[in-house]
Amino acid sequence: MIRLNAIPLDYEPRNKIISELSKHGRGLENFILMSEFDSAFLCGALKTFRPKKILEIGVAAGGSTAIILQVLEEIGAPYEMHSIDLSDILLIEGYTNYSSGFLGTFAKEKIFGNLHGTHKLHLGKILPQVIDEIGGGIDFVILDTVHSLPGEVLDFPAVLPYLADNAVIVLHDVSLHQLRQDKCNATGVLFGAVTAEKFLNFQPEKYLFRYPNIAAFRVNEQTAANIENVFLALMLSWDYWPTDEQVKIYREHYRRFYSDALVEIFQDAVDMNAYNFAKARNND
Repeated sequence: MIRLNAIPLDYEPRNKIISELSKHGRGLENFILMSEFDSAFLCGALKTFRPKKILEIGVAAGGSTAIILQVLEEIGAPYEMHSIDLSDILLIEGYTNYSSGFLGTFAKEKIFGNLHGTHKLHLGKILPQVIDEIGGGIDFVILDTVHSLPGEVLDFPAVLPYLADNAVIVLHDVSLHQLRQDKCNATGVLFGAVTAEKFLNFQPEKYLFRYPNIAAFRVNEQTAANIENVFLALMLSWDYWPTDEQVKIYREHYRRFYSDALVEIFQDAVDMNAYNFAKARNND
């Protein structure tokens, strides 16, 4: 089921963070990479579902981290939040002297003071390497990593066994493939492939398209029952090649939770894409 315009948009947390950042340094607000609309949807979803254990996968500068913390502090209930990024440094040209997530850390130190909850930053590792440390009961996920396949399609099956009942997953850049027209976008593929209750709000007229670049879904008993559709989505052509070690880590992680048939499908997707990447290199 798709629920249209069911998330109340909340623009204020982003505005508050920008106002506070402007007091501490010129241009810090430029590291908030989500659009105003995308941030408003994320904040509205947080206030609607009021999660207790939050996982952010993909951190970049940490602008969204700061906004999420602002919302959680406004809610005022205890929470546990974890943020993961493969890169230790910010992968934005001209800004690689910054650490990943630095803006979230800055906000904790300079804006919030004593938090109602906890926040931990996990850098330099992929999701399966830290998820056991984080543990189960996760009821809200922000999935916002590389966007290109296999990307987020790899991560959702990895996190699914750790989710609480009715957990909400927010996907950023679900229409990026239309906006830049050069790649098959992993979050858009995942949003289409997953079986779940889906939420999206149409954008106002000032944006290029009505269809948004952010959406969410809420898992139910059918999500795990139909997870093969997500594994089958990995049969699409990949836009980049993870390291062989990363592929091995995901495969062994899947073995812990999924049937041999699904692991074989994953391995076939790996083999087919590896063959085509090698073929493309040989033709260059």
